[in-house]
Amino acid sequence: MTQQPNTRYELSEEMQSLVYWSSIYSAADNDIDSIRAAYDAMCLHYTLPRDGAVNIEDKTVAHATHPVNVRLYSPLGEAPEAGWACILFIHGGGWMVGNLDSHEFITRYLCRDLNVAVLSVDYRLVPEHHFPAAYEDCETVYHWLRAHGADWNIDPTQIVLAGDSAGGNLAAALAVQLQHTGVQACGLALIYPCLGSSFDTASCQQHARAPLLTLEEMHYYLSEYALNASDWQDTRLTPLLAEDLSDMPRSFVAVAEYDPLSDDGRIFVDKLKQANIAAEFYLGKGLLHGSLRLVRDCPVVQDLYQQMLSSLKQMFK
Repeated sequence: MTQQPNTRYELSEEMQSLVYWSSIYSAADNDIDSIRAAYDAMCLHYTLPRDGAVNIEDKTVAHATHPVNVRLYSPLGEAPEAGWACILFIHGGGWMVGNLDSHEFITRYLCRDLNVAVLSVDYRLVPEHHFPAAYEDCETVYHWLRAHGADWNIDPTQIVLAGDSAGGNLAAALAVQLQHTGVQACGLALIYPCLGSSFDTASCQQHARAPLLTLEEMHYYLSEYALNASDWQDTRLTPLLAEDLSDMPRSFVAVAEYDPLSDDGRIFVDKLKQANIAAEFYLGKGLLHGSLRLVRDCPVVQDLYQQMLSSLKQMFK
């Protein structure tokens, strides 16, 4: 693969600010605790204080061997008789960082703006736990919701899977595995997801050294998550390799223009459409990987968010 390292980026003021603050919050050391502490601090920088606009409860989904911590956001007021429609949100972070706090900059607002419940998943991370641990935790939570969601005033038939980056990978992988089971989600929303493992797309070449996520970094994250090369062909890791997409749910996929992963989302949407699945593709012009956290500050991200809200409304029946 021929890289094009000299791509020049004319970044907006908002993207320049994101690059700056990402550098300010870069880890002082390479140990995992320092990396996570720096990431948490950056996430906090972009998270407004809670304002009481939604109910927030930390809960645990039971499992025989590894209970999964989750955070439930629900609208104020009485739930509908069937329960709240729900977005199962899976955070990004290279399968290595992130937690229930890291993406509250988006989860609270999805709950408020759509008047639905949002359930965030605190899945197991590398290096402590490798593939398929993260996937299995998300799958566990989904099936628990289908069976017991009513206990939390959630309508188990109205669940949309959503996630950004590595979380988008996990959400897409779960939707692929749920095909032909009779319990498919009613929608799928992905923000700059990693969906393949070959890294041979045009965007990987053109944006191999993009700010905030390089091709080398992406390869490192995937290699840390899935240590065995044989797993790189497993559709629980690389949903882009799925040959059958005929029972996928209605989907929304947004990508950042300056991102080695941008073609993953585009190719995935093309495949969904070829399988006659309703799918919407959004190209965030001038955006970098990770720019969703500028949802209140950047007009392009605001437009992306509004398009996602519109698509999500169509997913709930």
